[in-house]
Amino acid sequence: MKFTNASNIPLPIAVWAVNDNYDYVDDPHYLSVTSLLKPVRVIILGKRVDYENLSNDVENLVASAMGTSIHDSIESAWLKNYKENLKVLGYADSVIDRFKINPETVNEGDIPIYIEQRNVKEFNGYKIGGKFDFVADGLLHDNKSTTAYKWTTGSSDEDYQLQGSLYRWLNPDKITEDFIRINFVFTDWQKLMAIKDSSYPQHRAMFKDIPLLSIPETEAWLRRKLDLVTKYWDAKEEDIPECTDEELWRTPTQYKYYANPEATRATKNFDNLMEANKFKAQKGKGIVKIIPGEARRCNYCSATGICSQFRRLHGLDECTALSNH
Repeated sequence: MKFTNASNIPLPIAVWAVNDNYDYVDDPHYLSVTSLLKPVRVIILGKRVDYENLSNDVENLVASAMGTSIHDSIESAWLKNYKENLKVLGYADSVIDRFKINPETVNEGDIPIYIEQRNVKEFNGYKIGGKFDFVADGLLHDNKSTTAYKWTTGSSDEDYQLQGSLYRWLNPDKITEDFIRINFVFTDWQKLMAIKDSSYPQHRAMFKDIPLLSIPETEAWLRRKLDLVTKYWDAKEEDIPECTDEELWRTPTQYKYYANPEATRATKNFDNLMEANKFKAQKGKGIVKIIPGEARRCNYCSATGICSQFRRLHGLDECTALSNH
C-alpha cells in the first residue's frame, strides 16, 4: 500500500504511523477472527482489493497506530520485565515464580500466561485463524483502547462475544473460562464526566466480562457465516448483499427544520419526518431538510473504491453524472 501525507504530519510521527510489523497470512482462503466479524460484503470485496496500488493517507493510520502501540507495550511489559513489574505491584516471590510465559507444558501450581498466540483450524473449506491478546490461567483478556462511548452504550459487546467465542473455539486447551474479559483503556476519558454521571466509566481503565457462546453455538454461527461467504465468493459486486444499517454503524437520520431556508443552522431537530412536518405546519413557514445518517463503517473499509453501495450512499455516482454533462 502507498501512503500520502496531505496533512503534513511530522516525519517522526508519520514513520511511526505507517510502521506495520503484523504477521499477515498470505492465503486467499484464510479468514481471521477479526475479518469474520465484518459483513459478508466487506469480507469478499476486501479480498479483491489491489492493496499494492491502493493509496491511503498517514492521518488515517494514527488511531490504529495508537491502539497497536498500547498492545505492543502491554506485550513488552510481560515478556521483558514481568517479574519486576509483579513485584512492585506487591506480589510475593513465591507467587511470581508460578507465572509461566507461553509455556510448552503446564505443571500443577503453574499460572500459565499466553501472549499473542496464533492458531489456525480448517473448517468448511477455509482456514480460520487468529491471534488473541492475552490468556491468564484460562481466562481470555482482550485489550481495547477506545472511546467511553463503547463502554456506555455496549455497542460492540456482541462483536466482543463473537470474537472471544471464536478464539476459544481455536484454543480450547488454553482458554477454559466461559467469558471474555474486555480491558478498556479510554482514549477520551474525562474525570468530571465520571463525577457527574455514574453510567460513565469511573476510571481511565476498566474491564467488562462478557459471556461466551458455547462451542456448538460458535460452530453453528461460523458455519452460517462461511456458507454466505462461499455463496457470494465469486459473485458480481452488485450481487453481493449490501451492508445493513446496523453493519454500517449508521447514525440515525435527522430531520432538521429551518425557519429561514437560507440559514446554515437548523431552528429545531427531529427524530422523524412526521413530527418535523407537523412543526413546520404549525409555524406556517420554513423548510424541513432530511439529513441521512452517516455510514461510519465506510471510514474504516478498504473496499470503498470498488463498492457501489459506498458510491451511492455518498452521492459519488451523482457527482460523476453531473461532471459528465
